[in-house]
Amino acid sequence: MIEFKNIKSVDENISRLNKITKAISIIRLILALSLLTFLICLFSLQETALYSALSISVFILFIIFILFTNKYFKRLEHFKNKKEVYESHNRRRNLNFNKMYDLGEDFITKDDYKLLDLDIFGPKSLFQYLSVCKTKNGRSKLAKRLSSIHQSENINLEREAVFELAEREDTLDIEASFKEFSNDAKTLNYDEFLSVTKSKIAVKPLFFIPLISFLGMITYLILVFTININPLPLIAFLLLNFIACKYCLNNDVFLLNSIKYYHISSAYLEIADIIKSIKYQNVYLNQLQSNISKYYEPLKKLNKIYLALSTRNNIIAKIILNSLFIYDLYLIFIFNKLHEKIIDLEILFDSISEFEVLISLANIGLDNDVYSIPTFSDNIIAKNMKHPLLKDCVDNDFTLSGGVVLTGSNMSGKTTFMRTLGINQILFNAGGITLSKSFSSSYLPIYTSLRANDLLSEGISTFYAEILRMKTINNAIKENKCLILIDEIFKGTNAYERINASFKVIDKLNSYNAYFIISTHDFELCDANNILNYHFNEEYNDDKISFDYKIKEGKCTSKNALYLLKMTGIIE
Repeated sequence: MIEFKNIKSVDENISRLNKITKAISIIRLILALSLLTFLICLFSLQETALYSALSISVFILFIIFILFTNKYFKRLEHFKNKKEVYESHNRRRNLNFNKMYDLGEDFITKDDYKLLDLDIFGPKSLFQYLSVCKTKNGRSKLAKRLSSIHQSENINLEREAVFELAEREDTLDIEASFKEFSNDAKTLNYDEFLSVTKSKIAVKPLFFIPLISFLGMITYLILVFTININPLPLIAFLLLNFIACKYCLNNDVFLLNSIKYYHISSAYLEIADIIKSIKYQNVYLNQLQSNISKYYEPLKKLNKIYLALSTRNNIIAKIILNSLFIYDLYLIFIFNKLHEKIIDLEILFDSISEFEVLISLANIGLDNDVYSIPTFSDNIIAKNMKHPLLKDCVDNDFTLSGGVVLTGSNMSGKTTFMRTLGINQILFNAGGITLSKSFSSSYLPIYTSLRANDLLSEGISTFYAEILRMKTINNAIKENKCLILIDEIFKGTNAYERINASFKVIDKLNSYNAYFIISTHDFELCDANNILNYHFNEEYNDDKISFDYKIKEGKCTSKNALYLLKMTGIIE
């Protein structure tokens, strides 16, 4: 768990920048009021030359002051975002899911039972706990890693990258920069966003009509000042310029939501600046930085294109600019010029989304005391393994080399333990770090039957729901070596059939050398062939029941159902 050493500095910077930005706002207001006063004087008094000069001077000063001081507002916004990041990590450490709005529910696949059994997506899920992803690419990549196996040639470097990010407080600077993205980034159509990089705007003969109209207006304006002719026809030229731009320069580029894309490209620039400023030891992180640096200048060109296009989105600005300056023709010229300097930016976007994923996975280390880089081995071997979504979770050591029948009293921790193992295997499969002192495993697809309940709306009983899951497991073990987690096997049918069917399932799983844990209250299953027995138990002190939630070898010898009924006064 990282110590927040810079939080005091963040608070101090916010306080300092609040004072600076308030002073800047007052000066801006004074300049704006001064400009308004001089403009009123210009149109109401005789001193035209004086007030024209003052108006122009104050206007220029106002624009320069805004451009010069905007950086202070940006810095204040960044520090406020960083303060929010500190607060979100405190909430995560206390398992307070308030303001963690991304549940990842759009990634739930109905037939992939582990996603809900292990709380991968949905309320208070692993995705909600981990994700700092704000882009469509980042969210999709993280969801894919958590729901499938991420195999990569650089997997060891990637795990080390996650570990390094978990050890550094400046990781929070990057996380804060992700807040520059608006919600539009989650649904961004990258093909449309990058469509301006695909081809230039072809010059057509019609493009010369607004140019001729503009040159005619300039010529007539010169005549107005030189031979003092009637200036009223200039209005007709202004109207002609606007009409010519509207109908002769019409192009698909002008239909893009350029304001949205300008803000998104600006956010990418802010994030790229932060990432480029940090020095890493990890080779994989350095490679991602190199990708971002390589495509940084083309990204700036893209941002300039959308800035230029966004100026015409305001209808009043569009009318004024096209009437006075045939602005759309200028945009076409700028677009074609900048387009030549833009290369494929998909690598940059992918690199930034990779940072989103790596930092999300690093939250296991950023907000927990015990975590480690997992290693590869034939068996699953865990030391001090915990569940990230369980407060004050009791850690457990465990080795799984085949099949296990798990027994124990009600509430003793059987299901939680299986979820703990499943979650850590998910993190292993995702290429992340695990919540354990050490964890060794291999890439194992996970199949579960932990929450097999009846679905009345679909006419499915509890037992049939279990059958459907067993069918999925049966098909899976034929293809790959898997990790199978089954809670209270066949609880939806009678004891005789449950026990006999369970023996057959165990034999089937053993025949395919699957790793599996089956919890049960049927002690008969403890005598199945080729399995190990583990259990959880409870203690009774002063008529009170307590659990240590520690897994132990052997089968359980105690039961507590009747005791719990007596404690609640249901029976005597």
